[in-house]
Amino acid sequence: MKRSLLVGLLILFGSLGFAQKNISGVVIEETKAGKFRPIPFANVYWLGTQSGTSTDTTGYFELPMNPDTRRLIFSYVGYSSDTVKVEQPDKLTIILKHEQVLDAVEVVYREKSTEISYMDALKTEQIGQDELYKAACCNLSESFETNPSVDVAITDAVTGTKQIQMLGLDGKYTQITREAIPDIRGLASVQGLTYIPGTWIESIQLNKGSGSVASGFESVTGQINVELEKPEKMNRWFLNGYGNQGGRTELNLNASQKLSDKVSTGVLLHGNIRPIEVNGNGDEFLDFPTGHMVNAVNRWKFTNNKGWEGQLGMRAIDEEKRGGQIDQEIGFPYELGWNTRRYEVWGKSGFVFPNAKYKSAGIQTKLVHHDYDGFFGNRQYKAQQQSGYVNTLYQSIFGTSTHKFRTGASFQYDKFTESLDSNQYNREEVVPGAFFEYTFTYFTKFSAVAGIRTDYHNYYGAFVTPRLHMRYEIKEGSVVRASAGRGQRTANVIAENISLLATSRAWEIDGDPSIPGFGLRQEIAWNFGLNFVQNLRIDYRPATLSIDFYHTEFENQTVVDMEDPRKVRIYDLVGRSYSTSAQAQFDYELVRNLDVRVAYRWYDVMTDYSGTLLSKPYISRHRAFVNLSYETKNDWTFDYTVQWQGPKRIPNTESNPVEYQLDKQSPDLILMNAQVSKSWKDRFSVYAGMENITNVKQPNPIVASNDPFGGYFDSSFIWGPIFGRMTYVGFRLKSKQ
Repeated sequence: MKRSLLVGLLILFGSLGFAQKNISGVVIEETKAGKFRPIPFANVYWLGTQSGTSTDTTGYFELPMNPDTRRLIFSYVGYSSDTVKVEQPDKLTIILKHEQVLDAVEVVYREKSTEISYMDALKTEQIGQDELYKAACCNLSESFETNPSVDVAITDAVTGTKQIQMLGLDGKYTQITREAIPDIRGLASVQGLTYIPGTWIESIQLNKGSGSVASGFESVTGQINVELEKPEKMNRWFLNGYGNQGGRTELNLNASQKLSDKVSTGVLLHGNIRPIEVNGNGDEFLDFPTGHMVNAVNRWKFTNNKGWEGQLGMRAIDEEKRGGQIDQEIGFPYELGWNTRRYEVWGKSGFVFPNAKYKSAGIQTKLVHHDYDGFFGNRQYKAQQQSGYVNTLYQSIFGTSTHKFRTGASFQYDKFTESLDSNQYNREEVVPGAFFEYTFTYFTKFSAVAGIRTDYHNYYGAFVTPRLHMRYEIKEGSVVRASAGRGQRTANVIAENISLLATSRAWEIDGDPSIPGFGLRQEIAWNFGLNFVQNLRIDYRPATLSIDFYHTEFENQTVVDMEDPRKVRIYDLVGRSYSTSAQAQFDYELVRNLDVRVAYRWYDVMTDYSGTLLSKPYISRHRAFVNLSYETKNDWTFDYTVQWQGPKRIPNTESNPVEYQLDKQSPDLILMNAQVSKSWKDRFSVYAGMENITNVKQPNPIVASNDPFGGYFDSSFIWGPIFGRMTYVGFRLKSKQ
């Protein structure tokens, strides 16, 4: 029924679009050298009406014919307006002439650190570097501290691993891409967030709900695309240093070189070390593992300046971490650690047809080798992944840019070799697929993006992924959007729950032996969303109100059942699992240069655990959020964030001895972060900050920490901060250009 509805809507919008009779053309100017150059964002409208459009960046425009008036007006600031009589739909070429040169007029626009796209059918939050600089933002897992849409949570009390959550579900249900290529997946599903340093990030695009079919079928709750610094745009060099009271020290270097007007290259280097053993809560366990990581990228950009561009990149990661008990007098201390080696090669190539700017073709490729060797007490986990990805794309229009489309084919290959103690879990997935996506745009009033893709999995057979996004402008400044779509993914059972290895729980994976790997079916979910955005001006200053509502319903889910404190049971869903979320957010420049962001969010996340419908553990049903950011005229910046998290359900521990039993839910929390920074001539800046200002800490985060090899040891009951107050300092230094 759901699939039929989406396909029907696709056909409906397609038929409505093709019924339109449009006129199109280009608006250009003649330079003093006698050459023609397109005029972007010129006004085009019918005489005596408010019906019109504007040219795109190539000077191209299109709009429906108006039978009541045949006169089309073209205007642009600094040029003489022109009126053209149009007898029938045709392609026009309009040349505007310069008016008399006037005294310069400066138009100042203060770009926001986070902006919501007004025109796109998908609600996309554009997160810039200014937003990332509001907090320490050492890596991607810490890039959302000032964003109410994404939660950051600690997975356990001994590995120090952070993961993100969106729409009440773990980050594994959010597709994370790097420059439109799938990135954090497979063995890197959780710890891979730490492999993208914050100083490498140029911007982040975040959208909730089902994303574009061009990116694949794995997105369930949303997509996060990370754009790294580009060789052709980077400063010649950029240096960043960071250190905190937990002993974590980082150094980042970005450097670029333009070899010619056609070739440029860039290097991104990251190193971190934590040599100091810290045990702030006195439980004999390190709060963070010691160790180091080295992370390096070299990327190249090529162009012929005639429509073709290409990129080639390489990356290597070497990580070693050690943690556990620190009392050397213990005969057999509980120790844990891991070594990770990861190597990547990727490439992109695209061509824009010179005589048809709306038409382009491209190919994306990526190869990954990931090697993980870890131990947790007496438990050994080793894993290896080889992956290959190819995606081809072609986009063009049907007649005019009112009707755009893109299509292509993809191929995903993954080979996993995993062992947990004496158990082997090997699988080799081969998934070819193809997609088609149609975009219909009716001026600024309405747009729809309808996509469908078909893939064939060598274990699970063929499946179809439909997705639909619609946008409607109620009036100027008021936009409502709706989305619906399907997502499907294979669970990486151990890698996605690696924190549960630091427990005494027995692992029980209830799978079908005929299915390679873990014997589980693929996870399948439908996501439906509705959101409203209102742009306002209050006391002459801009404000934005955004209200979201999303519902995710699982057809099948890999359930991680921790309701028996002696076991972690993993099985296919029997019953129902869903997540419903509602969020309201208000952004406003309260006084000049003082930005305020206020948000409230409500979650209802439920899953059937062995026949009992329970709320998901460690998820607050209610959350309130306030962020204040102020910048002075002499380049001081002050940022302050406070959030309230409601109580969270804790998995059942009633079968434990009394001394190892926990409350059924956590207390609510109020967490505060603050940072102050000072810049000089936009080249050098220093910053200092404090996380968890009020020193909120979860008492006794490790159950049975005095007996780690006994039957009740568990470091996964985490509902709050482990370390408490954390102070940090850092600097940023960059070249003139």
